[in-house]
Amino acid sequence: MNKGNIMVGNKDLICQEVFKKVGKWGDAVEKREEHNGLDHEQKARGNAGMLEGITEYWLCVGGANVDVQGVTSARLLPGTSNPGEVHQAAGGVARNVAENLGWLGEEVQLFALVGEDADGEWLRQVTANSGVATHGMLRIAGKSTGRYLAIRDRDGELYTAVADMELNEEWPAEIVQQGLKRLPQAAGLFLDANLPLEVMRAFLAEARRLDKKIIVDPVSVKKAEKWKGLLEGVHILVASIDELEVLGGQKLHSYNDVEICAKKLVAEGIHQVMVICGEAGLWLCTAQEEKWLAAPTMPIRESAGDAFAAGIIYAQNKALSLTEQAAFGVALSEMRTKENGRYDIDALLARKDYYAAKERQILDRE
Repeated sequence: MNKGNIMVGNKDLICQEVFKKVGKWGDAVEKREEHNGLDHEQKARGNAGMLEGITEYWLCVGGANVDVQGVTSARLLPGTSNPGEVHQAAGGVARNVAENLGWLGEEVQLFALVGEDADGEWLRQVTANSGVATHGMLRIAGKSTGRYLAIRDRDGELYTAVADMELNEEWPAEIVQQGLKRLPQAAGLFLDANLPLEVMRAFLAEARRLDKKIIVDPVSVKKAEKWKGLLEGVHILVASIDELEVLGGQKLHSYNDVEICAKKLVAEGIHQVMVICGEAGLWLCTAQEEKWLAAPTMPIRESAGDAFAAGIIYAQNKALSLTEQAAFGVALSEMRTKENGRYDIDALLARKDYYAAKERQILDRE
C-alpha cells in the first residue's frame, strides 16, 4: 500500500525563482486591490444578506491561504536551481471545500481568516466569484495571509513544502461568535484542523447541541493530532491513510489493519469513516455497512482531496449508500483537476454512476 513518502532536501536554491515570481505577482495584486476592494466589499455584504433567510446552506470553518506550487520540467535535482513552472492558486481546506460547493450551485458560508494585504483581498474575491458568502472571511490587521509553498517533481510528487499559517492562531472571539450564530439555520458544518483547539471545540460543541451533521478533515498528519478526543458525534470523517494512523494510534500495513482501525473509530462515536488509501482504493464504513472502492485513475490528494470532501457534502441529501456518496466525491475530485468554474452536473452524475460500480473485492488482505 503506497503511502506517498515525502522526501525533504535542501530547498534554498530550488525556491529562488519561486519567491522572485511570487513577489512580482504580489505587487501587481496590490495595485489591483485599490480599484477592486470597494466592489468586493459590496459583493460580500450582498452575499451575506442574501443568505439570511436561507436554511439549507453549509457552514465551512477553517483555513484560507494562497498556494504556491513550483513544478520542475525535468527530474528534480536537489541543491541546485531547477527549470520549471510556478503556479499560484487560492487554497486552504475549508475555503477549497466551500468554493467547490459554490461551483456546484450550493449555498455556503465560509468563516476563515485572511491578512490585511493583497493576498487576502484576492482570496476573498476569488472565493466570492464561486458564489460563496465571504462576510466571514475576516481581515486581521497587521498580519499576512497564510501561504503554502510546495516544490514538486515533474510527476507531481511532493519534494518539500513550507506552510506559513501563523495567522490561523489569531481567531478573535467576535468572529467565533458570528460563526456560531450561523449554525442554527445551517444544513451542516464542515470543519478542518486549521484552527486553534478552543475554536474547534466551540464549533463542535454547538453543532452537537443543535444536532447538526458534522463533517471533518484532519488536514495533515501533524494536525490530525488535534482531533484526538474530539470525534465523538462527528457524522463523517474524511481522512488519508497516514492521518488514520495518527487518529487510530497504530501503524497500518494491510487492508485488515485499515478496516480494524476505521471500525474502532466508528465504535468510539463517529458515524461514518472514509479513508483515502492511494493506489489501494477507498475504505468506507459505518456500524452497519462497509466496503472498498477501487482507486480512481487520478490520485485524490491536496486540492483534489478537498473536492472529494465537497462531493461527500453535496451527496448528503442525494445519496444514502456509502458507495454513492464516495462516488460523488471521487467524481468531483476528478473533475476538479480538469475544470475551473461552475461544474456540469450532468457530467458529475455520469461519473458518479461510473465510480459507484467500482466496488472492489480484496482477496489478498495482508
